[in-house]
Amino acid sequence: MEFFRRLFAKPSLPPPAPLPPGPEPVRVDYTDDRVPDSAQARIRRILTTLDEVHEAAKREHASTVNRFDLEQMRDLHLPKLVKSYIDIPSAHRSEIFRKTGKSASFILDESLDKMQDKLDDMLRSLAQHDLDAFTHNTQFIGQRYADKDNPFL
Repeated sequence: MEFFRRLFAKPSLPPPAPLPPGPEPVRVDYTDDRVPDSAQARIRRILTTLDEVHEAAKREHASTVNRFDLEQMRDLHLPKLVKSYIDIPSAHRSEIFRKTGKSASFILDESLDKMQDKLDDMLRSLAQHDLDAFTHNTQFIGQRYADKDNPFL
């Protein structure tokens, strides 16, 4: 019997190699005095919306929101953007204006607005799933219980 078990047994595979660690999260103080007030307000809104999207995405089993993208935005992209702004020596920020015609703080705000727009789109998409489910349920109830005189419903 042991002979047949070994004969038909599947060969054991070595365990998969561990995945390489992801990039280290970037640490930054969003309340640093070098971050303009307008950017700080946008950052607070982004962080709040990130939490809202994350919570809404947890409700969805087949979510259109990529949680990895949310984590990347929160742990890497947002802090890297703000840190790169902070790291520009204030004496050299005018070079950005000379090259682009826009101040560094304006470009920072513009970039933060793009992130916020993406999060707002994600929230709208998640809300649409909820709206569709509600509409579907109300239609079902309307059809199921509309005609009380019909014995076949």
